[in-house]
Amino acid sequence: MLRQEGGLIARVATASGNRRRRLSRIGVFLGCAMLAACASGPKRVDAAAEERAGKHYAVALASFHTGMFEDAKLQLNKALRIAPEHADSFYLIGMIRLHAAKTILDSVDDEACLRDEAADRQRIRADRLHREAYDSFSSAADRYVEGAAGRGRAYNSMSVVSLHFRELERATAEAKRALDVEFYGERYSAYTNLGWAYYGAGDLVGALTELRQAMTLNPDYCVGRYRLARTYLEGQRFDEALEEIARVVQDARCPIQDAHRVQGVARLALSQRDEARASFESCMAVSPRSCLALDCQDLL
Repeated sequence: MLRQEGGLIARVATASGNRRRRLSRIGVFLGCAMLAACASGPKRVDAAAEERAGKHYAVALASFHTGMFEDAKLQLNKALRIAPEHADSFYLIGMIRLHAAKTILDSVDDEACLRDEAADRQRIRADRLHREAYDSFSSAADRYVEGAAGRGRAYNSMSVVSLHFRELERATAEAKRALDVEFYGERYSAYTNLGWAYYGAGDLVGALTELRQAMTLNPDYCVGRYRLARTYLEGQRFDEALEEIARVVQDARCPIQDAHRVQGVARLALSQRDEARASFESCMAVSPRSCLALDCQDLL
């Protein structure tokens, strides 16, 4: 027997609460495809030292993009010994820490859905890495010159970490600070984080306002579109949720497993039973051992 609409939405709301922390980390790695393209110059304390540090930073950035994180950290340490105020180096250290945290959470939640003491310790370690990443982003923001694009990027990354911890007021303030930076180019990412903070606080009108703005600036930003669909779903606007999430599911560049679940729930609410079943099955197929796959199996 399929659930009545009201019971279904209550069920989805409960399941969503369990998933929000791990889903909130989606996006920071998509917000700027190439760090080199959105990096801005650091404060000029000693031009010669900054130039020498910049060379180490450039090597570290290349290593980061090829997955050579230990080499990247080695080069960043050298850069900061030469120029202790090198803002880009602080920012990249934060990205390395955030990536390490995401890798841990992927392994325990998105790949195997582990629920034991060892997995809990790994989640604690991931939280510690998130806090360290936040400190690095904050240090970078303090060191970028006023109005530099890098400062906006740092504030926005701080909001990503705040969303992970459900520090919604802090995330809201940080996303707004990112948007206040005149030359920050990834504004659609900040609008997406701002909208998601409003969503978490239950302000669906605020969430829709900011998420729609993000889509206006970058219609191809699938994280923003996925979150927009989630917001429509939460507001029981099922047709609009289905329209938005279909664009995410159909886009090969958007490997978001939960998009299939959202699509299934919207279809189920619209009494499209066979289509809903197909969505839940595709959700399970994306990563069969994940916690989300278990949720989709239960809904199926």
